[in-house]
Amino acid sequence: MTKESSVYEIALNLGALFYFLSLHSIAPYISRYAVSLGAGEYEVAMLGPTLSLIAITLRPISGSLIDRGLLRQLMILGIGLAIAAQAFYSVSSNVTLLYVGRGLQGMGVALFIPASVYSATLTSRNAASSLAWRSTMIGFSMSLGPAIGGFIVSTYGYRSLFTTTIVYLLISGLLNSLALRKLKTPEKTRDSGQLKDLLSKDFLISSFAIVAYSILYNCFSLFLPAHHSALGVDVAVTTILFTTISVSNFASRIVLSIVMNRVKYSLTAALGFGLALLGITFIILSTTSPYLMIYAVIAGVGGGLLIPSLQVLALLSINARSRGLGSGVYTAMFDIGNVIGPPLAIALGGTYLGSLKISLVVSSLGFAVLVAYNVSYIVSKNLIKRTLN
Repeated sequence: MTKESSVYEIALNLGALFYFLSLHSIAPYISRYAVSLGAGEYEVAMLGPTLSLIAITLRPISGSLIDRGLLRQLMILGIGLAIAAQAFYSVSSNVTLLYVGRGLQGMGVALFIPASVYSATLTSRNAASSLAWRSTMIGFSMSLGPAIGGFIVSTYGYRSLFTTTIVYLLISGLLNSLALRKLKTPEKTRDSGQLKDLLSKDFLISSFAIVAYSILYNCFSLFLPAHHSALGVDVAVTTILFTTISVSNFASRIVLSIVMNRVKYSLTAALGFGLALLGITFIILSTTSPYLMIYAVIAGVGGGLLIPSLQVLALLSINARSRGLGSGVYTAMFDIGNVIGPPLAIALGGTYLGSLKISLVVSSLGFAVLVAYNVSYIVSKNLIKRTLN
């Protein structure tokens, strides 16, 4: 990597950090904010799917446009839409306006995130390491965001939180704009953005696993704070819990980024999913346990191993000409899980706690698929060795 491209990578990583700070600073508190505006259980359950339904529609289109040379425009427009969403959150006096903000944020997410993921493959010869470090920045935002958001909400209120997130987004827009003006993108051809390039086994397995994890994570982040609110649990407990998960997630992403070229991505993903599932299960079944923060560490470490491993496994299995489209489709899988998970969980579970338990059962399918994939790989490898011997 040249010194110049290294500077661009740092700018893009910091731009991603500030963008995701705007997401993770409000994520644990948006359901509590909705409750304060008079939202019922079903309205709370639809907060995530409203964002994701918009994003699912636009992400593949966004990915295709990335492959056709519109990377910078999509990132900046995505940031602008996110700023508009924060403004709507800030002035919301009822649930309807809150939902308008969720729709705008869904549009912003659909444009920015695939473009940001794709840009990580352009700044380094080692795409796996670059993707891992971009993921680490997201993990850093996950560790900082809930803590900062909780402090601002408890001290100054929700409107101050949304003002702060607008500042984050303005900084992100500046950093990304400056870096992308100089960053050289590959030449685009008529073959760019081919759907057939997404039919690799690694991409399909990763996509299924991320849908399953999304169901788990989105139900957890949406219903647990609401469950705490219904039980009268202080907001500080919610803040500390999500901060512990996020810090552990960030720490494991750093370690994984350093050793990314020495691990088998599918095995690391299976290990991560197993740990995340175990930690969240203990948290849900033992909400008032004195070991709650230990369970949070387990869940955080698992998520930190899982997300970067799946992302690298998925995107590096795709022909370079279609990685923009692949980024759009792959990141849309997280939205699909968000659309499916909370409504299904609340319909089957009835209560916040019941919904959390349903999400554990449904999401375990993703872990099972990863385990089966790795077992199949190990068995076939051993059969080949025996045949050769």
